[in-house]
Amino acid sequence: EGAPISGFSHQYVMLNKPAGVVTALTDATCKTVLDLINDRDKTEGLYPVGRLDRDTEGLLLLTDNGQLGYQLLIPEKKVTKVYEVTTKEPLETTDIAAFAAGIVFIGGEMCKPAQLEIVDAHRARLSLSEGKFHQVKKMFLSVGKKVIHLKRIAMGPLELDESLPLGSYRFLTQQELQLLKPYFTYKEG
Repeated sequence: EGAPISGFSHQYVMLNKPAGVVTALTDATCKTVLDLINDRDKTEGLYPVGRLDRDTEGLLLLTDNGQLGYQLLIPEKKVTKVYEVTTKEPLETTDIAAFAAGIVFIGGEMCKPAQLEIVDAHRARLSLSEGKFHQVKKMFLSVGKKVIHLKRIAMGPLELDESLPLGSYRFLTQQELQLLKPYFTYKEG
């Protein structure tokens, strides 16, 4: 009707990933995170930013904005990811110091220092800025603790909407996009 249309040239989706779903575009044997998105909401090029293990739950950002995804994942940006962790064995205050010093895996691979906050005997909150293969589980195993539940609750400034049921998704709000603004390499919207 002659009025300019404003909106986003890209899609930004928050998914509360359930356990048992793989973070992949396609998989012949398992349900993928893209299978959880309705066809009407999928755009060409929509992909998950980073990975969550098959049995890990929580926040996963999907977008078709490759530059944003790249900016959130490059090590130089040091984007912090926060996890809620439940362990089989009780946590100890010595674990806090071990994580702060940087865990060394068998074989000599060293993790960057991470912040561990013990919530109770078997639950903790872990903040880290890298993403090695099965890193969180391996870090806890290195201090003698087996992870029995893992959930990502934040990635950089983006926090999981706790009202979003497992397996559900929604588009990011304007406010959430503003929080991500420092990671955009061009103006969006």
